[in-house]
Amino acid sequence: MVDRKHERQSNLELLRIVAMVMIICCHFATYNDFGPTNIFSTKILGLSMLRLGGKTGVILFVMVTGYFMISKPFKWKRIMDLSRQTIFFSIVMALLAFVTEGIRPGVVGVLKIVFPLLLENYWFPTDFALILLLSPILNKLVHHNDRRLLFYGLVVAIGFTGLPIVTPDMKNNLIGLAIAYVLGAYIHTGNIKLSNLRLLSGMVTVLMTTTVITGVLIATSRFSYTAFQYRLFFVTGFNISAFCVAFLMFLAFEKWKFGNASIINLVASTTFGVYLFHDSRVFRNIMWHKIINPTEWHGTNLLFGFILTIVSIFGFGMMMDFVRQFMFRICSEIVAYIKKQFRSTSINDRDIN
Repeated sequence: MVDRKHERQSNLELLRIVAMVMIICCHFATYNDFGPTNIFSTKILGLSMLRLGGKTGVILFVMVTGYFMISKPFKWKRIMDLSRQTIFFSIVMALLAFVTEGIRPGVVGVLKIVFPLLLENYWFPTDFALILLLSPILNKLVHHNDRRLLFYGLVVAIGFTGLPIVTPDMKNNLIGLAIAYVLGAYIHTGNIKLSNLRLLSGMVTVLMTTTVITGVLIATSRFSYTAFQYRLFFVTGFNISAFCVAFLMFLAFEKWKFGNASIINLVASTTFGVYLFHDSRVFRNIMWHKIINPTEWHGTNLLFGFILTIVSIFGFGMMMDFVRQFMFRICSEIVAYIKKQFRSTSINDRDIN
């Protein structure tokens, strides 16, 4: 998703992997109907808490981008690479939908495959491309403001976005991603020192508080419209819990420096492909409802099925992105060879003339 040739910190590459696993966990609960979410049970509460991983993972992804890009110039190549990868998976997932269910894309569907960023074939690549376009402005915002002022600005922005202060659904994706980018950049430009004990206790406190609040809202949502309206507020969207957990997780992984681990870097390079594989609009219903169908699982079968599903989705997506990387590498080498031959021919023509 971003240029990482010169800065590969395996601790943050591992964070990318963890973030993608969290996103898959969220989609496991979100894209399947396990029953009404306004009737309390430990199963519904547990599945509801899995949703917290969705936007937390997204925030972590963009925080890593802001962390590394705060001092880098804007390059169109990043958006072109993002577009090519999204086009590749758009084509592959459309083919899988046709092979498995005979689904043929219409004119609009074909246009979305060809122009996935412009026509938002996936929500995240489109908004992420906009963040890349805005990165020079966001970088100036971080560099040209006092750190204390920037800190209070982030607190206010996260508060208005992540708490039901104005409306129960003030969760604009672009605003949330911009805040995540600035948050990652803010961490890189400063030396935030928190002990491991404080980070762990903070994370436990946030998760326990979120669990209790969500459980109470679910339990009372059958009798209160306000509780029904807010029952999943703190586990979905760009909520306050997601920002807090992402911030604490990022600091913990940033401190955990264990050198360069090539296998982690390799797996992490496929994480965006894993996302494009499993969150395709044209194929995800087929995958979740026809191929996996976890709503039929109960008890320990649900637990083991959940683990197997996460591992399988990540594994398949990873292998598909390895294939994409190989194909793109071959194409790049062919293009480079043709350009070299063309330059040689041009030089020879000039020498003859």
